[in-house]
Amino acid sequence: MEQGKGLIVGIDIENTTTQAGIFDYKSQTVQSVNLLPDSREYINPVSLEKIMEGHEDGQPDVDSLVRILTSVIAECMRVTDTSELLSVCITMPVFYMDALNAVRNALERLGVPEGRWQIISKAESFAYYAYSQKKELHSSGVVLLDYGTEGIKCDYMAVRRSDNTNYLLQESTRYSSDSIKNAVEAGGIAAVEEEMCTFAEEYFSKRPVSAAYLTGKGFDVEKLPDRFAKLMVTRRKAFVGQNLFAKGACYAALEILKPEVFKDVVLLLDNRVKYGIETDISSYGKTMRFRIVRAGTNWYTADRTMEFILDDLRTVTLKITTPDNRYYDEVIDISDIPFREGKTTRISMNVRFTDVDRCYVRISDMGFGEFVKSSGKVILKELEFRD
Repeated sequence: MEQGKGLIVGIDIENTTTQAGIFDYKSQTVQSVNLLPDSREYINPVSLEKIMEGHEDGQPDVDSLVRILTSVIAECMRVTDTSELLSVCITMPVFYMDALNAVRNALERLGVPEGRWQIISKAESFAYYAYSQKKELHSSGVVLLDYGTEGIKCDYMAVRRSDNTNYLLQESTRYSSDSIKNAVEAGGIAAVEEEMCTFAEEYFSKRPVSAAYLTGKGFDVEKLPDRFAKLMVTRRKAFVGQNLFAKGACYAALEILKPEVFKDVVLLLDNRVKYGIETDISSYGKTMRFRIVRAGTNWYTADRTMEFILDDLRTVTLKITTPDNRYYDEVIDISDIPFREGKTTRISMNVRFTDVDRCYVRISDMGFGEFVKSSGKVILKELEFRD
């Protein structure tokens, strides 16, 4: 690792352990970090589940998150011989508001600048990892088989083109049975080889796959059952590893500084907004379409505030773009806001998502400087997007 370049790191926070991946400038690849001697993992002093349960006030335990991230980043800096953190990406098994805010607060307390960090889902970290590999390993599509105590979670991803736009699409399915679940704890997946092969043959027969990636406790074995292993590499490449999410998060951290992997691709993944939001505006006498939220934006960061000067309008119309490029209108009644002559009706509109399928629109009367005081009127509208 060359000195003076700065640390680019991906961190995968699990329930009781944390892993990290760093960008190696010499090899131009992402490498795992041994956070403890003879181990690839940092043992969390407090479980992620406990952290998210919070204190007596019900708020997440940000102090514990700060200690975890501080320890991991410090070790990564020691390994890379640097004292500057360029960018960091965090991935977690949970992706809801309280958990995301807790990680964001922890990063802010560590002094990580805005725009130099992001928080992504497990599926998205896999996407960054898989599509950072050679093109022949993802040209047809990729699949992640994550085998845990609840069975096998399958995430199939492929880039498809529509209306001159490239979309990364995700299909999530699960396969589970009592025998599949019990085999994980027993540590003997060879006993369920026939069942796994039957599942895999059916799964791959319906989807073109360039490469399959296997991870999770069920696949954390010295050797896969022979027939299942042969099936995995028939007409595709296959890889087994337990550090995929940390490495994928590091590739995402690298994208913060230099977007390349998905520069011309709209990500329609499980934490990305599937619906675009636009509105018609007039600028210098010309009507044009103004984009408020772009499809493919991480819903957690899709917070937009804009100001407009209104003509004699009693409604605001939002144009909603569907994943298949159709439009429909969401009309918001703003008649409670008093209209003023001479283009002195100024409003502020904030669009804030609370999860991937729901956002709130807040429209406030701003008044007009010293000439016109605000009426204090606020219009709230909840939008829910469903297929």
